[in-house]
Amino acid sequence: MAPSRLVAPPRVAAAPAALECRVTEILRPKALDGTPTSAIVVAGEVVGVHIDDAFLKDGIFDIAKAGNVGRLGYMDYASVSEIFSMRRPRWGKG
Repeated sequence: MAPSRLVAPPRVAAAPAALECRVTEILRPKALDGTPTSAIVVAGEVVGVHIDDAFLKDGIFDIAKAGNVGRLGYMDYASVSEIFSMRRPRWGKG
């Protein structure tokens, strides 16, 4: 554990990066028939950032070096091993 600067909960000291967040909204989605579900969606605003300098490359967080893992679904996960850049498409008005 490591202390956070702006929020009460501690952060993981060994993590390559950690975000301090404040809750802005808690949503409780309903099923199609309007009945409540057990799901909860929490939204927040990032108020603090901690990044280990060893994971910075030219001032940018190196996602591949950090070994980030993404949750896909079922029992599947993905690891980041290759990064590429691509401009977002611009859509005309209409």
